Amino acid sequence: MSEQQLLGAFSSALGDADNESTFACGGHIPVILSPSNLSENSRNDIKSQVYDQVITTKRVTIRYGPYGQGEILRLPTNTTNDPAFLNLISTCEPATFGRGGKDVYDEQYRKAIKLDTDDFLTDFSPYETGIIDIVQQLLMPSVKRKVTETVPGELQEITPAINADAELLHAAVEGSSELDSMTLTEILTSRSPEHLSSIMKLYMTRYQQGLDEVLEQRLEGADLVLLDILAEAHSSDDEGDDSTQSAEMSLGIRAELYKLNIYSRPSGKFKAHVDTPRSETQIGSLVVCLPSEFEGGVLSVSHQANTVKFDWSASSSTNHMPCIQWAAFYSDCSHEVQEVTAGHRVTLTYDLYASRGSGSLAGKKHSMDAARLPTYQPLVDLLRSCTFMVEGGSMAIGLAHAYPYTHALLHRHLPGALKGADMMLYEVLLALNLRAELVRVMDLSEEYADMRDRDAQFHNSDASDNESCDGASGDTFYQLGFEPMKISDEMIENYDLVEKIGWDRLGPVLWIRHPRDSQLEMAYLAYGNEASMVTKYSSAAIVVSVPTLQQRLRMLANNAMGLST
Repeated sequence: MSEQQLLGAFSSALGDADNESTFACGGHIPVILSPSNLSENSRNDIKSQVYDQVITTKRVTIRYGPYGQGEILRLPTNTTNDPAFLNLISTCEPATFGRGGKDVYDEQYRKAIKLDTDDFLTDFSPYETGIIDIVQQLLMPSVKRKVTETVPGELQEITPAINADAELLHAAVEGSSELDSMTLTEILTSRSPEHLSSIMKLYMTRYQQGLDEVLEQRLEGADLVLLDILAEAHSSDDEGDDSTQSAEMSLGIRAELYKLNIYSRPSGKFKAHVDTPRSETQIGSLVVCLPSEFEGGVLSVSHQANTVKFDWSASSSTNHMPCIQWAAFYSDCSHEVQEVTAGHRVTLTYDLYASRGSGSLAGKKHSMDAARLPTYQPLVDLLRSCTFMVEGGSMAIGLAHAYPYTHALLHRHLPGALKGADMMLYEVLLALNLRAELVRVMDLSEEYADMRDRDAQFHNSDASDNESCDGASGDTFYQLGFEPMKISDEMIENYDLVEKIGWDRLGPVLWIRHPRDSQLEMAYLAYGNEASMVTKYSSAAIVVSVPTLQQRLRMLANNAMGLST
């Protein structure tokens, strides 16, 4: 493919709208067979080892059979002659599937055996191994919303400052048809959470409506970050204060064990189908492949024109040691299990439901396999291209989702709280050992033009003589990482702003996707006929350093060797 086609494929994989390409994810978790080999500081039952360690798990135990006469099977095992496994096979029933609202058995469409949850127990937990956290953050990015109930009650002492601020805010929000964003921003960003909490209580009592409710109707775009500041003020209230009850709710995922399935040689299979959701809140399915040797049985998951394949067979590159492998996907995805040609493919299936939850996983060591993400292969293809950035360079990718990255407290959550397409991209970049930096970018074309004009007058020369970079890229500046928004009461001329803030020029970069969201970055007093408050907005992006062609080909080769060992 041409370089333009490769760039297009990578851009498409990023997801041009609402991250439609992230419909499936998967990974693997090593199984430790000899707990005694671990350090004395590790627990013998080896629950998932979190923090910055690679997550592992113990052997999986399955209890099955009639009450009082059950048997115990531990995987991995020799499925050819282990009596417990052979007895499990004989205990299972033929697996049916739904068709026209009925359970149907048809070996031409599905050939497998199964146990319902009433007939077996297992000690494997997708929560302990971190699988649910990964699935939640990739397939259901946290969308936080406030659940706030405010009731008039006994107010704390109302100081003159609190009273004055409440009046100013009321005038700024409801005093005229035009929102006074300058006053609003100055008060909400410079007062303590306790002070703001008292203002909100007074506002409710005096004006019979919540300040946050009024602002939800009037704010838009980047100014919505001010609602996060009010949410922080709510959460800072003492627990014993009954006048305001608030909580934060975010969408998460709950996994419910559904069945144990076994697909056996010579023709265990399940043709392409779409699962029937078992409730309005079901959003997907999780398939956990237990450690056993088999060939074939590839799980193919398709959504629109995209397909992701999960090969868990003994000959696959990721199955070089006993491990638990898994895949999760949305309910509307078509999926099939190709024929098992040798051995037995044993899986646990879970229904995934929407519930409360949150995640902060980007960049952490966990059991997700970045090579299975839709962005991975298009980026590898682009890096292998003999015409793409042969001498190296930089490419920039604007974040797909909005984040309060200039908030006084919430900016610290990044990059761990990246979600959806952004987390997917970040994980792929780390997996490929590419240098990726999260930055804030800001257009300073107006201010930089004033600076050039001043320099031109000072040097009595043409302004264009002092500009070495081309327009747009030369006027875009960046700062590494994320910091709270800054407010300055210092009088600043436009031509001094670039020097005052200390940002660097972004320089020549290839924009794969421009930023979609902006946040209030700074506010300062500017000179003019009258002093006025000026606000500047920034956007968040990932800047990737692209090595030379020779370097990245060597890097990709080493990475491929690491995946297969």
